[in-house]
Amino acid sequence: MKIIRKILGWFDIHPGSADFLITLAFAVLALLNLYVNWGVDTQLSSGYAIILTLLVVLPLILRRRYPLGVLTFMSIALAVFRSLNIPESSFTLYALLLAYFGAGAYGQKEYRNWVRVSTASLIIGLLVYSIFFQQRAADVPARTILYQLSVVFLNVFLFGAAWWIGEVFRSRQQREMELQERTMQLEKERDENARRAVMDERVRIARELHDVVAHHVSVMGIQAGAARRILKQQPEKANDVLIQIEASSRQAVAELQRLLGFLREQNQVDDITPQPGLKQLDALVAQMRLTGLPVSVLIEGEAKDLPSGVDLSAYRIIQEALTNTLKHAGPANASVVIKYLGAELELEIRDDGKNPAPEITNKGRGLIGMRERVTLHGGEFQAGPLPEGGFMITARLPLTGWIK
Repeated sequence: MKIIRKILGWFDIHPGSADFLITLAFAVLALLNLYVNWGVDTQLSSGYAIILTLLVVLPLILRRRYPLGVLTFMSIALAVFRSLNIPESSFTLYALLLAYFGAGAYGQKEYRNWVRVSTASLIIGLLVYSIFFQQRAADVPARTILYQLSVVFLNVFLFGAAWWIGEVFRSRQQREMELQERTMQLEKERDENARRAVMDERVRIARELHDVVAHHVSVMGIQAGAARRILKQQPEKANDVLIQIEASSRQAVAELQRLLGFLREQNQVDDITPQPGLKQLDALVAQMRLTGLPVSVLIEGEAKDLPSGVDLSAYRIIQEALTNTLKHAGPANASVVIKYLGAELELEIRDDGKNPAPEITNKGRGLIGMRERVTLHGGEFQAGPLPEGGFMITARLPLTGWIK
């Protein structure tokens, strides 16, 4: 079976070479059969018989490229071949049946039925003529007539089988092409949805970063006004305010540079609500517990003030991870570990519920958004199921300025 599958697979990959080998095999077998059955009482010379035999068989090599033309030519050649009583009646007919199949499988829809009916009628009509009109019935034994009639019915059956097989093969090819087109369309839609999800998430992140930058600029304006008012009376306090303005300006510039490259929706009305951060984590955890998700929080290292963009991204990552657990993990417990590692902030969110479906793991919008947030800050992101069950998300966010 393996050898047969390999041979059929090779035929599918190399159809031209396969047709050449099939045609060559038919030609050799037809000539060999002609040689074996050749008689001295044959009126036609052997050279013409060989030429006619090859004319019937050799066009088979073009059956895929010109299926209807090949069938028409081979039918006419076989009719002439039979009318001259050339003693070869097996492999030329088999070659014609293969061409008949090819006309159904590869021929144009508008003409293939007409060509097949015409060619089959020509060959079967020639057989009927040779039985009932070319010979006198009185000179032919009844047994011979019955045998010749069985030959006619056998040819009708063979042509009918070749017709049916050709239609089945054509329908199968059409279904395969439709499935391939549908698969390609679904892949395009999947890629487009993933790309759109990334762009939508980038727009949302850009909008949030815009709010962060706007906050810094507003604070800078307030601080600058305060510094101007106390500059003469309290120069030392004014100097502290100027230092704060400098820090805020550097942070604003860093956030603006991160914002570059992200698209922004046109005519988008910005939300002036202050953006959340890890200081609002307790409220988030309490909300999750009220919805039925037990959550534990562990903080390692010394907590410190975070850059606004990092603080916002950390909160959103934890929020999205817990939301995914609530949606997809079923009954589960979740844990959040926040590690302050000097120049980095590491987040680890895990649960012990059932693993989400592969399409959620690979193409989920939540995971796309978390990955985009981490990439924005030049960090590292990992997400995947745990061997013992459950799911874990790890994110490392640099605390130093990083420009995308």
